[in-house]
Amino acid sequence: MPRVAAIQLSHETNVFSAVPTDFAAFQASHLLIGDEIIPALRDSNTEFGGFIAQSEQDGIDLIPIIAVWATPSGLVTRDAIERLLAIAAEGLQRAIARGPLDGVLLALHGSMVTEVDSDGDGYVMSHVRSIVGSELPIVSTLDLHANVSLRMVSTVNAVVGYDTYPHVDMAERGREATLLLERLMRREITPTVAIRKPPMLPTSQRMTTDRMPMRALIDRAHEAEEDPRVLNVTIAGGFPPADVEEAGVSIIVTTDNDPALAAQIADEIARVAWDLRDGFLGGVASFDDAVGLLAAMDNGDLPGPGPLVLVDIADNPWTGGPGDSAELVRFLLTNKVRDAAVALVRDAEVVNAALAAGPGATITATLGGKTDALHGDPLPVRAYIKCLTDGQYVNDGPMMAGVLVDLGPTALLHVTPADGTEAPPVEVIVTTRAETPIDLNVFRSHGIEPTRRHVLGLKGKGHFRAAFEPIGRRVVLVEGPGITGADLSRLAFRRLRRPIWPLDQEVRWP
Repeated sequence: MPRVAAIQLSHETNVFSAVPTDFAAFQASHLLIGDEIIPALRDSNTEFGGFIAQSEQDGIDLIPIIAVWATPSGLVTRDAIERLLAIAAEGLQRAIARGPLDGVLLALHGSMVTEVDSDGDGYVMSHVRSIVGSELPIVSTLDLHANVSLRMVSTVNAVVGYDTYPHVDMAERGREATLLLERLMRREITPTVAIRKPPMLPTSQRMTTDRMPMRALIDRAHEAEEDPRVLNVTIAGGFPPADVEEAGVSIIVTTDNDPALAAQIADEIARVAWDLRDGFLGGVASFDDAVGLLAAMDNGDLPGPGPLVLVDIADNPWTGGPGDSAELVRFLLTNKVRDAAVALVRDAEVVNAALAAGPGATITATLGGKTDALHGDPLPVRAYIKCLTDGQYVNDGPMMAGVLVDLGPTALLHVTPADGTEAPPVEVIVTTRAETPIDLNVFRSHGIEPTRRHVLGLKGKGHFRAAFEPIGRRVVLVEGPGITGADLSRLAFRRLRRPIWPLDQEVRWP
């Protein structure tokens, strides 16, 4: 029976975040080691879930080493990455001591930046390669928002990127990576890789793969993969706030011992991406536009069932925002919006005050705006404490179905303006930890039925669409103050390759 080690170590790093990603941040996201992993992630829609399912189906002895990802935030500290890699190294060495390994599966993001190495994922790959040797096959999955470096594709035998955004194909890609590794272990294939990086730095609000322009690129990738000589085509949109030289769009084509074909396909798709680049711009409304849509709903001029889903993209925790902006709540109170619920505002100070007062009490507080000066001012409120929870629930999916989410101690507050101004109360889920709400259970676990609200306020960019777009009458993206929105001019880039579109409109390519 083939013996395959599996490692997940994933982080999407926003270097502009004021919150460093330390070891505790990884622990808070459920650091799993060794034998804990398979029971926790079997049947989940994650890469590791795919590794497990395909290995069990094909008779592979899967040896789980470590599985962890931390909510996107600032630089991964030296201490954190060294401790995590020490766990991985110890697990690999223990597995090797028990018998030869036949391969390694990695589940990485592709946009990790550490204090040790700006190419965090290349660093992890190199570390693993140094332990297992140059001959052992390694296949890694990557997120669709990876900033792919030449080092990454040179260190492992193949990469397999997500095909969907929202990412509903994590387990499927894990299965694909396992099948590719099996072919490598049987020496059936000799991967040859071409990578192309047109000078494009799009933000992700229009990278959703069921819409243009990303749909055209994914369709081209799937067409190319119909050729039996093509092992995989990965389209990565990139992650601008990592602020690394490799940031931006990548096309990675892996063929079976045919470098010319890999280069040809990569060149063709890169040209398509460049020609469609303007389609990645826009897609964001103003708060004034949202006021107009609310009026249309109230007047019966916005037909259909379900709530208006209002999404602030500038404080998206899964792009590295602190999650503590109160701008959505401020907007809903100022405009006296009825029957509105917001997920979420991270504010441990307010949660602690609610825990001290208890359910049924009313407190005054300043909500949010405490991490830095970039995400709006704190909002003075009166808050009725509807309920207190441990902040834990399991995703229904489709994205990350079966995965436990832990918001930390959490309070559901009904808030009104602190100055006594008349306004309908807004239901706000106030958390200890920052997470992006991608699942209806973020509301249902707190006694809110999202399909019955007039307005839902979220923080996100695209992942929310998998669960919330089907129940919404309309989805509106707005951009408050913050570091995760579509306006890249807000960010003081230092390491990007330049010129790069759209920051440098004059750039020409090829």
